[in-house]
Amino acid sequence: MSFKRQDEENGLNQLKHNDPNTPPRRVALLMDHAFAYNRLALRGIYEHAMGHANWVVHQANPEPRNLPALREWAPDGVIGHISDPEFAEGLAGWGGPVVSTTSALGHDLFPVVDVDHAAAGRLGAEHFLEHGHVSFAFFGSDTTGFSIERENGFRQRIETAGFEVQTCHADSLLSRHRDESWIRTEEEIERWLLQLPRPCAVFVSNDVSARTVTNAANQLGLRIPEELSILSVDNDEFECLFTTPTLSSIEIPAVQIGRAAARILHQLLEGDSSESGTLLPPVQVIERQSTDLVATKDHAVIRAVSYIRSNLTDQISVDDIADAAECSRRTLERRFREALDRTVHDELMRQRLARAKRLLQETEMPLEKLAKQTGFTDSRRLGLVFRKKFGTTPGAFRRSLH
Repeated sequence: MSFKRQDEENGLNQLKHNDPNTPPRRVALLMDHAFAYNRLALRGIYEHAMGHANWVVHQANPEPRNLPALREWAPDGVIGHISDPEFAEGLAGWGGPVVSTTSALGHDLFPVVDVDHAAAGRLGAEHFLEHGHVSFAFFGSDTTGFSIERENGFRQRIETAGFEVQTCHADSLLSRHRDESWIRTEEEIERWLLQLPRPCAVFVSNDVSARTVTNAANQLGLRIPEELSILSVDNDEFECLFTTPTLSSIEIPAVQIGRAAARILHQLLEGDSSESGTLLPPVQVIERQSTDLVATKDHAVIRAVSYIRSNLTDQISVDDIADAAECSRRTLERRFREALDRTVHDELMRQRLARAKRLLQETEMPLEKLAKQTGFTDSRRLGLVFRKKFGTTPGAFRRSLH
């Protein structure tokens, strides 16, 4: 993302729409660039402003020490990633329109635009259940709003399936900026990990915390994903790809959140006080090495799932999969139901559709080519299966992301 700089030194930018006669609004964007979520949300804010608003913006971190400068600059409105209670109190005292892009402090102070965290938790639970897990754990905060909601969604889905969830609650979410003892934090996590049954599916409230959990598991010599499968939320590629092994994470619609936050602030600035916040559904699980394993000791099922994953672009059949698993089709179907509670064909479609969603989001690949890349005979067949599973067409899903 690149803003047209109006003043490089003081960080001011002017984002104009098509009416140059409209006096510009002053908007403070209080979001920490260190986090990928904020960078993507800022891109969404920029896209809305370029098409619909005439804003002069100033970006700063959402910290209490910036409140005097904020009041001096006297913005017309604020969009912020507001997770610090002291800072939130100061903003509320300022009294102007504010939209928050995080529900860390709840929904009472300001309109909040965020991902549906409970839905993210449920999606994480579904991912683990589809992989055949029967032991589950959660790591996160019991005082931070979004972590609580993610845990609740995860726990409810797991308990509905007849299983229990073991928890470890940090005093507050781990971050790059906290002053804390790194050694003490790792020791606490290590003690908890050693108490978990193995194999165990561990859902972590965010990627920053998940990297710390993964490092602790590595220090203990626990194998990931064989003994611990780890899944988190936010899909911050810096955290996910610099973790060993790479970290699976739930992608959230950060750009769309930014657009929606900008739209709501725009309407508040135009005098529409009826606008409230909104929650957007999570996008999908981005599977990497930390969950890339089915939780079963049945080697035929493991071979079959691995074969499907490696041959998604080919027109493979259930018979081909059975041959790769070195057993008969009937035997493999029975073992699949016992291990994963689904058929071989169900697993093939699950993996194909997951790949299709990823390509729809990340590329502008024509649907006919995309169908071939995901093992479907043509775009018509892809559309039928996609609509049956997700209730929308591939084209409509792609348009919803923009």
